Amino acid sequence: MMKNWYIRHIALILLATASLTAVAQEEPHDTVYFYTTWTQIFDMAPETMVVDPAIDVYSPFELYVETGDKKANKRIKNEYIAASLGDSTWLVNSNYLKENFKGDSKDLYGYVPLFFSEKVAYAVAEECWYAERGNVSYNVLSTHNYYIDFAQRMVTRIDAKALSALLADYSDLRMRFEGFKDNNKSAILNDFFYRYVDRANEDVLRPYILDLVE
Repeated sequence: MMKNWYIRHIALILLATASLTAVAQEEPHDTVYFYTTWTQIFDMAPETMVVDPAIDVYSPFELYVETGDKKANKRIKNEYIAASLGDSTWLVNSNYLKENFKGDSKDLYGYVPLFFSEKVAYAVAEECWYAERGNVSYNVLSTHNYYIDFAQRMVTRIDAKALSALLADYSDLRMRFEGFKDNNKSAILNDFFYRYVDRANEDVLRPYILDLVE
């Protein structure tokens, strides 16, 4: 299921960036849909929708939605699992992840891009750190995949160690990945993580997300 995940991932990241920028800059008439269960997410049957909200795109990987209603804002911040713009741009509520999952969920803020299939889900977030070259200081931005493990109730940022652990079920991929001396570089991490996603989606023994959450 979901072949060519890498291509789909890159395309949706670009679409998400364009969509979020458009929502922030265009005239009103935008609608954001909110979901309180994973069944609603997979059925694309939102709990509610908000028309013409105020959307603060802190970055393409961190978004906040507000309305003129304090009660609605509280629900958006604390009660909804996810939001969608149209039928292809999905965002997961970092507060939902922090409340229900351990691990690296603490590093996520606002609503962040969500990618999922029936068996695998992960978020994508941005990290900013500072570096110096000579006497010049500058910001370095990088993005990371955050794997959502429903069985263990854990969110894990994908680095070489985390990916090796995920690949334990697929020894051929693990051996190839660990054969790279520089396997902590983002290009290699991303390539093998998307291979893992494809393999997991095809794994008939792997449980469905809905079997683990509801």
